[in-house]
Amino acid sequence: MIALAQVLFKYAFLPAFDIPSQLRGFDFAMLCTAIIFVTAAGNIINDIFDIKADFVNRRSRPLAQQRISIGNAYALYFTLNLLALFLIRNIAFRYQTLNLITIVFAIIVLLYLYSKYFKKIPLFGNILVSILVSLSFLLVIYIEAFALSDQSISNTFRYLILGYAALAFWANFNRELIKDVQDIKGDYAQGITTLPILLGKSRMNILIFISTLFLIFALIIGVKVYIQPNLVFVLYLTFGTCLPLIYGLYHIYQKELKTNYKLLSNLYKSVMLAGILSLILFWT
Repeated sequence: MIALAQVLFKYAFLPAFDIPSQLRGFDFAMLCTAIIFVTAAGNIINDIFDIKADFVNRRSRPLAQQRISIGNAYALYFTLNLLALFLIRNIAFRYQTLNLITIVFAIIVLLYLYSKYFKKIPLFGNILVSILVSLSFLLVIYIEAFALSDQSISNTFRYLILGYAALAFWANFNRELIKDVQDIKGDYAQGITTLPILLGKSRMNILIFISTLFLIFALIIGVKVYIQPNLVFVLYLTFGTCLPLIYGLYHIYQKELKTNYKLLSNLYKSVMLAGILSLILFWT
């Protein structure tokens, strides 16, 4: 989904605002690959630190099944991060955006700290990883529109970028809450104090319900204010994002004590994918 977002931001979103692409094809491919490597490495280190919990929560995971040794997992983690930094270094020097190296290195460090420490802090870990996910979607825009382009950027463009970042953050944040409820047994066995362990499933359902409801309102208001004339976009948003979220609310309300959290997690995945695919509508 991250790679798809980068492609659509470059080839659909930027041309819609007459912003010429600065990144050449090969450089763009290197940037996308670097972002994917960092994301993959973040998942690997998270699995390494979650190995005990995964014996309870997700026994099908490769490390939990011992199909991959911890040593090999660490080797792959460091290799992917080093390759990512090498690719980012080439891009940063070629386009004179040296702060990009600092940004990517900071993301790598924060993903490690999240997996080892921050995910054990209720709410803080969920917020941090959701911020990092939203940033990963927007690195191409950072280079193309803000770091390299010397032309003025329209307010509509800025608002839409912030809107997409907010959608990525909010959808991932809610999904993180859902995943914490799914993993409550393994986290408890490992001594990790997550929000569901503090509040219980019933209160977590209320929190997820309220957060989802506010997300729906935010989507509707955002489209009404900034994309009102575009009927196709409004219809797509309604059927692609709002209806799945409304179904999620209905499911929580109807089956509060028997909530299918895997269903809710998949709903949020579909909402994130629908949000990314909406970039196609900017294609001109």
